[in-house]
Amino acid sequence: MRENAIALLLLYIRPVAAISRILDHGRLWFAIVAAALVAVGLQLSGTGYTAPVERPHVEAGRTPPVVDGEDEPAPAARPANVFVLGAMRWVGFASSFAPLAAVAAAFIPVIIFVRAVSGFGSFPVLMRRDYLSLLLCGFMVWAAAYLPLTAIVVLGPHIPGLYMLGIFVAANLYFVVLAALSIRTLIGTGFGQAFGLAVIGAAAAVAGIVLSDFTGGLRYYMMSPFLLYYAYSMFGSDVRSLGDGLRTRQRLRQQMEIATTNPRDADAHYQLGLIYQQRRQYTEAIVRFQRAIEIDPSESEAQFQLGRIAREQGRFDDAIRYLTRAAGLNDKLASSEVWRELGAAYFGASRFEEAAAALAKYTERRSYDPEGLYWYGKALAGLGRDAEAREAFGQCVEAVDTMPKHRRAEVRKWKGLAKTGLSGLKA
Repeated sequence: MRENAIALLLLYIRPVAAISRILDHGRLWFAIVAAALVAVGLQLSGTGYTAPVERPHVEAGRTPPVVDGEDEPAPAARPANVFVLGAMRWVGFASSFAPLAAVAAAFIPVIIFVRAVSGFGSFPVLMRRDYLSLLLCGFMVWAAAYLPLTAIVVLGPHIPGLYMLGIFVAANLYFVVLAALSIRTLIGTGFGQAFGLAVIGAAAAVAGIVLSDFTGGLRYYMMSPFLLYYAYSMFGSDVRSLGDGLRTRQRLRQQMEIATTNPRDADAHYQLGLIYQQRRQYTEAIVRFQRAIEIDPSESEAQFQLGRIAREQGRFDDAIRYLTRAAGLNDKLASSEVWRELGAAYFGASRFEEAAAALAKYTERRSYDPEGLYWYGKALAGLGRDAEAREAFGQCVEAVDTMPKHRRAEVRKWKGLAKTGLSGLKA
């Protein structure tokens, strides 16, 4: 419990490190309890929306008329716009646990569905691999995003409506940003793409709450114990399999941490470095890869990954040094990708002759790799060899078009970059 509480508070200071900690050591029960307490707090803190109710004019000194025979005023009207109501319920304004159900039933499945239709895998496989990990992060970041809103309302119940609107918008934006960081950390994508997925998921969650209002009594029928038992009998094994991805990740991380206690085990540090690298926690990854090299100087894979990180960070001289060492240790390292990375690093350092030589060697070995062909075209263009560059860019486009469907989503960006390169060449 202490580990999970620290991770929750760390979201306000170092969100990326906190999300990594949640993925490695988080417990779903803690995330559910934390999110549920915040949702209940929002409900009890009086954040429910109430629209003004028209009252008949009463002259001074006269007793107001009784409404429908009751001593109490008529209840406040609900907002007319169902989408506004859905957005309010998203943070617990009208139903304590509606937002949590929306996270589990709409927000995360829609994100995974978008990934699936974009070509990154089948929906069932992605659900088994990523659903519970995203659910764990989703509940934790929801609790972190809306906890300040609860505290503000409790401590300042008479805040003007305009300020409350600004706080409300800030809480929603903070949730989307934290969710985007969770997506980026889990699947290793760029922040822009992760932010887009988070926005789509949030819109789907609000839409799900809105649609649930139209189901009426059907919602209670769906919660029938008999129907739930039947659903569990039919789909129980599938539901249980949704946690496989999270359990596998956490067990692997625990085993790697245990293995690092062996002072001669370089591979454990290398594997942990790969985990940090995939999560874009480059500082931690560099420490692990360097430790692996200290234990085993012949560890070519760690040199290779250090070179890749240095190139991505724009430290081209460091990248060239690491990648040259890695290629010297193993000429065919990572299916010869060491030469592609070295060529790209030379290009980044404006050393076009050396870049073209390294990339020529790589494309001879792997003539179908779009990324290698793109960088080869760039190097040739840098040397003014436009005809050869045009041919390399054309081969890059063709390589993407002939890729299997499940691989096309991962490499299609090189097609777009190659087309841009072609348009920049002289006719």
